[in-house]
Amino acid sequence: MKTIFSIFLILIFFSVASSASARVELTDFFSDFTTSDVTINSDMDFKGKAVFELLYSGELVESHEVSVNARAGEPLTKVIIWEEKPQHDFYIATVTLYEGDRLISNKSYNIAYGTVTMPSFQVVDFSPSNSGVQLLLRSFNPTVTDIKIELLDNNDIVYSKTRDDISITTSTELKILWPFLLTDNKKYIVRAKMYSHRLYAPPLVNTYIAGFTAIDDVEILPADVQVDEYGASVTIQGKSQVPFDGSIVVSARNRATGETVVYRQQLEDILTSGKESTAGIVWKGIAPGTYDIIIEAVNQENVTIDKYETVLRIPDYPIANITSPARSPGFEGIIFLIILIVVSRKL
Repeated sequence: MKTIFSIFLILIFFSVASSASARVELTDFFSDFTTSDVTINSDMDFKGKAVFELLYSGELVESHEVSVNARAGEPLTKVIIWEEKPQHDFYIATVTLYEGDRLISNKSYNIAYGTVTMPSFQVVDFSPSNSGVQLLLRSFNPTVTDIKIELLDNNDIVYSKTRDDISITTSTELKILWPFLLTDNKKYIVRAKMYSHRLYAPPLVNTYIAGFTAIDDVEILPADVQVDEYGASVTIQGKSQVPFDGSIVVSARNRATGETVVYRQQLEDILTSGKESTAGIVWKGIAPGTYDIIIEAVNQENVTIDKYETVLRIPDYPIANITSPARSPGFEGIIFLIILIVVSRKL
């Protein structure tokens, strides 16, 4: 009995010691007036919450609560977007990590608003889309910056790409394509986190956000459309990381009669950004005449994604009458004369 009790005490001791030695900490806390993020490191699996707060003169301006589910040894970053616009020059951002109601760790970050925090370039265009993101910067003064592009799903970073040491002298364009599939009709937020290099100071960090809704998108390539009296051939190119599994629909309307004939052909390939597929149809029972041709790329919901129009004339070829050539009377007379001479010699 004493042995069992001793083993029980040893197990409790090691359990307490393990809990005491386990460490959960907040690292790399950042905030400006657009976004805030923090990285959580834990020696064990951890479930809790992180509370982000924006304070001015000790008064709460804004608060966000984010659930945390961190795995042992795997850094986890959480991002929030501030909704309030700055009304003052200086604020304090804080983040506090809780396990249940127990405070685990907290950090703070001073935020300054005004020219002291402005980079030496202007973000002229920040356009995320179904295929990727395009960023256009215009410099006030030559500078070097690191740019991190992050795709956010709620408070999580699902994709991150960093371009280091980008030299910005006049206008600089940056394009990044999504290397994975997107979910149809899902709303995404893209964050650009920019680290402007400074000679005798840490980098100046600014963030920018923009959103988009992912949808399937394709383009009918005009240069590869061929329409003649035999049929139509169409090449379609994907422009989105939402897969396009659709068809081409070709409508031929006779201008004289108003009659419309519709042809439909399923694409062999499922299209994503940059991928192409060609489909063709053959006219069946279409009468000669002039036709307005409409070519549409439609998805499985029968929504038209792109359209191309042209005109076709199918000629009415005349049917040739085949007749026997007329015999020349003179030629027949010569033949008769030759036969007569041959017969007379035999006589």
